[in-house]
Amino acid sequence: MKKNNFWPALACLALLASSSCKQNGAETAEKSGSGANSKQFGNVKATFQNAVIGASENPKDPQVFRGADGRFWLVYPDGNQYYAYHSLDLITWTKKTDPLLTASSGTFWSSGSYKYGSTYNLYFTANNGQLNKTIGVATSTSPGGPYTVVNSSLMVKQQTDGTYIPCIDPSVFKDPVTNKVYMYYSRNVGTGTNPDLRCVQLTADGLNKVSGTDQSVLSITQAWENVNIEHPLVYYASNAPASRRYYMLYNGSGGALARYAIGYAWSSSPTGPFTKPAEGTAVGNNPLFQQNPSMGLYGPGAPNRVVDDAGTMWMIYRIKTTSGESWSDRAICVDPFLRNGNNDLEGTPTRGVSQNKPVFN
Repeated sequence: MKKNNFWPALACLALLASSSCKQNGAETAEKSGSGANSKQFGNVKATFQNAVIGASENPKDPQVFRGADGRFWLVYPDGNQYYAYHSLDLITWTKKTDPLLTASSGTFWSSGSYKYGSTYNLYFTANNGQLNKTIGVATSTSPGGPYTVVNSSLMVKQQTDGTYIPCIDPSVFKDPVTNKVYMYYSRNVGTGTNPDLRCVQLTADGLNKVSGTDQSVLSITQAWENVNIEHPLVYYASNAPASRRYYMLYNGSGGALARYAIGYAWSSSPTGPFTKPAEGTAVGNNPLFQQNPSMGLYGPGAPNRVVDDAGTMWMIYRIKTTSGESWSDRAICVDPFLRNGNNDLEGTPTRGVSQNKPVFN
């Protein structure tokens, strides 16, 4: 386990949090979990413990975004459908029992999201076979759907003989500097042949690729990453040094394994090249979040990032709750992380430890 000064630093940040609370009516309605198509998870106290959505629900590979309704939406695949939870505070979640999108064939894997004007884009991974994994996009005027497919072949790659090259885990980022829109995704995952993370520019509405912009931005170079590299997520740090304005969170290893972990890298540009910290156990090293058997916490993955009203960064991610190789033991956790004085990231994944809730006024 890494030894760091993360929790004292977090305590200092907590002193800056505002005690005011707005939109109490909406918050009360959210926490009540009322309605025929809702089911509530989590707790409503000022402190909380992970997991905020338990393994009995087995939520797979979450994608989190905030809607114009003020709620956070957590989308996850379940067979040939996408479902969602919503929350005002990242801790108490209400399940929407109606699906957001249903596949006409095959199954869904991890998704991505992007809002253009009043339109919500849901980027889906369509799984139609061992290698036939492609990325499409569906749209809706509501964050909770229903969504309609508008481009089923946003990212399709094939060899010259027609064999598919799997493309999964879409994540979309709008660069605040240039206003260009980029989609990051994983290629060749599960093939054993040079898996990498890639970036492609999208049109302003996020519905089509810009020709000639698809490029590799990160590959396996550290032992902990073997055998796969996946789930890229990029965010902008405006007050970081120019060489580290863009941070990437990502996963290494295999998603069903206890050693699956979350790493990070940085760049001066959204299109890379991205640089990783050293691999090891010191503060700021890769991986950033990894298993902690003493807590019954294994395989952290599918990272999402939210900044609360106190300026604290929170990671919303899935864990495995058993040490064996399994796809049916996942839960959702929420933990703070920070960029330290060396501009390295640090944080500690937790399960069953009391901590203060995120601050949303």
